[in-house]
Amino acid sequence: MNFTISKRQSKLCAARGFDLRKWEGLIEEGNTLRRDIKAVANEYDVERDELGRKIREGLTCTEKGERKEKEWR
Repeated sequence: MNFTISKRQSKLCAARGFDLRKWEGLIEEGNTLRRDIKAVANEYDVERDELGRKIREGLTCTEKGERKEKEWR
């Protein structure tokens, strides 16, 4: 069944000029960017949803620096 679907999908992609490898690369790039954004948001204590909308405001850079100073003391 998978072979039949894959073969049909390949024919449709070729007929319409759709580059499946490029699409997969774009998906991977999008996933990488989402991971990077999530890492930066976590660093600044900001929560975001899957669409990148801010859910909860985090600390400002000044507050973050003050918190780090207290941790070092």
